[in-house]
Amino acid sequence: MGRSMTPIRATLRPLDLAQHLFEVELALPAEAVAEGAVAALPAWTPGSYLVRDYARFVDRVRGEDATGREEPLEKLDKQRWRIPPAKRGLTLRYRVYGNDLTVRTNHLDASHAQIIPAATFLYLEGQLARPIEVRFQGFPKAWKVATALPEGTAGYLAKDFDTLVDSPFELGTFRARKFTAGGTTFELVFTGEHNGDEDRMAEATRKIVASAGAIFGGFPFKRYVFFLTFTPRVRGGLEHRDCTSLIADSHGFDRPEGYYGLYQLIAHEFFHAWNVKRLHDPALGPFDYSRENPTRMLWFHEGLTSYMEHVIVLRAGVVPWSHTAKELAKCWSEQVQRPGRLEQSLEEASWDAWIRFYKQHEFSPNSSISYYDKGEMVAWLMDAAIREGSRGKAGLPDLFALLWARHGERGLTDADVRRAYRELSGRNPALFWNAYISGRVELDGASLVRAFGLRMEARAPWEALSPEDQKDPQLLRRTRAWTGLVLGPGPSATVQNVIPGSPAATAGLSFGMEILAVDGWRTATPGEAQRLLSAPGPGGRVRVLAADRGRILEVEVPVAESPERTHRLVTETRANAAQRATFAAAYGQPFPRAAARRGRATA
Repeated sequence: MGRSMTPIRATLRPLDLAQHLFEVELALPAEAVAEGAVAALPAWTPGSYLVRDYARFVDRVRGEDATGREEPLEKLDKQRWRIPPAKRGLTLRYRVYGNDLTVRTNHLDASHAQIIPAATFLYLEGQLARPIEVRFQGFPKAWKVATALPEGTAGYLAKDFDTLVDSPFELGTFRARKFTAGGTTFELVFTGEHNGDEDRMAEATRKIVASAGAIFGGFPFKRYVFFLTFTPRVRGGLEHRDCTSLIADSHGFDRPEGYYGLYQLIAHEFFHAWNVKRLHDPALGPFDYSRENPTRMLWFHEGLTSYMEHVIVLRAGVVPWSHTAKELAKCWSEQVQRPGRLEQSLEEASWDAWIRFYKQHEFSPNSSISYYDKGEMVAWLMDAAIREGSRGKAGLPDLFALLWARHGERGLTDADVRRAYRELSGRNPALFWNAYISGRVELDGASLVRAFGLRMEARAPWEALSPEDQKDPQLLRRTRAWTGLVLGPGPSATVQNVIPGSPAATAGLSFGMEILAVDGWRTATPGEAQRLLSAPGPGGRVRVLAADRGRILEVEVPVAESPERTHRLVTETRANAAQRATFAAAYGQPFPRAAARRGRATA
């Protein structure tokens, strides 16, 4: 039935580019609506696990019969309309507002149009297999169209709605690059002004593509498009089967780190062409676009991809180890100190992504984790465990290669991942899973030392002071002080978080309170408040005047010694040949030269 289905013909026209408005016309064939139908707009887009209610951007939904006469539509709920029987077919028209430049929402103005299909196209319930042809009319003549969909005589053809949702469009006067690798054509579409070098970006992308493809022995597509959009102070990416949408800061390329961050983003989203778009939990496709589609495996699909982005860019030679080491150490520091690490497992974080990760509140740091960041650290430990268990013969990339060869696009379960882990490491997966994936055991870096010759070195805040500053007893006392108050970045001293069990929590301070004064001194800024809170040093006490919803309260807060630590990743000076070889095999770079050791080391 699917191949013989008459396609829906979709036409998009600008209504007012300055007002970010466009019209969608859907010509529904008679066979699709002869008995009536229900048209619906997705509530979310795959890869971004939050119900976004795209219908809030849609209005003026109306139907016309073959003679142009308006047919009344019944709105059933926030995103569904009942279509009456139409023996000769029906045309739907509606207006869409798009003024949110992210990788998951529509945006159009006088310079370009980014069309996200999930936020744009209605589908017919029970007919997701019906093809859709998309064409554009009335846009500026100088504009071009870029998409991963093939272009036919009647427009761009999606074989079904799932394919359409996975195929964003970019319209405008974008710049384009193209290269081939492994029999596949890769295209880069650059939109927006920036201070970077596009030739440099394109060459790095070519190396990233080769690095990722080598893991799987080639590419599962003949054409792939990278959409790179640049706008100030925004960063993001969203994977699709045959393309990816990326947004980067327009002004981020005045330093090498700006390029490194972009390359990591490119590697992350490109790796998703395998991990999640093809090799995925069956819960993540085919989709129910009307509601949440929960899975307990986002730690695998996102967390392990977050680690693999480092592996790919290092092997590609486009990011130096020194930068990656800082990134890994920063993430480690955050994960071993986030209070929520003791409250939520990776499996739980994956399942609750729809209601917790994308809908954070003040208490979230204390009750939840990120399956991206915690998953990245656990992936690192998993890589180390596989390499240690296999005596350097295999690692996490080999796990993905094995899963791809064995399962491809046929669906992947947690049991499949465990089985592959056991085969490669020779270890019981239950021990690792019970600790780090279904459990909440503290991260242990001992395996990083044994496998790679890498060690996390922890430093207290006062240990980071220069030798000269450490001679100042007043500065040293303030640096050691801690109350557990986290103040927001705004102009006033407003409480953003209170660490559970901290002196501030015991004293009764809470989220949203404004610190007005400490020990009788006015605190107009967060910096002033923190300086006064730390003045007595560990063992001291401060009187805090705070405002809570208009009411004033005064509390006494004890000052403790800071438990906060920062980490840096150092190499073992006595790393043996096996550790050095494992590092080189894992990251495609020689074992780094050991740096001078400082502070207190933790495994």
